[in-house]
Amino acid sequence: MPERQAKRSTSDKHIIFIAGVILLATLWQVLSLWIGEEKMVFPGPVATFSYAVKLLQREYTYRCILATMSRMLAGFAISFVLALFFGIIAGNYPLMEKLFQPTIIALRAIPTASLVYLFIVLAGFKKAPMFLVILISFPIIYEGVCTGIARTPDPVMKALRVDGADFMKENLKIRIPLALPYIAVTVASSFSLCFKIEIMAEVITGASNPGLGSAIMGARADDPTNMVPVFAYSLIAVVIMLMIDFVSDMLKKKISL
Repeated sequence: MPERQAKRSTSDKHIIFIAGVILLATLWQVLSLWIGEEKMVFPGPVATFSYAVKLLQREYTYRCILATMSRMLAGFAISFVLALFFGIIAGNYPLMEKLFQPTIIALRAIPTASLVYLFIVLAGFKKAPMFLVILISFPIIYEGVCTGIARTPDPVMKALRVDGADFMKENLKIRIPLALPYIAVTVASSFSLCFKIEIMAEVITGASNPGLGSAIMGARADDPTNMVPVFAYSLIAVVIMLMIDFVSDMLKKKISL
């Protein structure tokens, strides 16, 4: 009986999700018709989806997706290593956490667009998106690592002190494994955000070619009177982000069980 109820609940959620997609497409179409300039200003879902299918038949589209994902993953990997290093230090030493706190608050508060222009000056147009991913994801992952390390149960810490474990052994064998749920959740939460940030930075810089952001800019420059290609590339990016979010949600659910 509980299994049947669980299956029914899952089925109901799927039906509601599909209904939500249909509602979104309907509102999108109504808005497109209301604006009245279907190609020039706000293409409808049918035209956008049809062109997106055409784009997915081109090699260039997959090169753009691969290039965007590669730059994002490179920046994310660098950010993860830095956040792990500083998060472990801050989690072990509360005074160091207080020392890092103003910097972390500042990184979270700085407007993303202003950071893009800063990195354009410091690193150039092509590298700016990757550096932006590093700075945006760093405070999120850092806080997950720091929180996980700092919340090591007191009985475990007392046992470690009695055992006389050194810093490396204490963290590698005990504190980091116990902090993995916190770290995994923050990594999952920040991953899709970094993908959006990467595309936004590519659009602003216009120099990361190939890439989804540069493809959007290129489509706009080729024919400013036709927004269908721009919407189609954006739709592909949205679908990829939804897939990333889906995997992230599944990971979070498994961790919370």
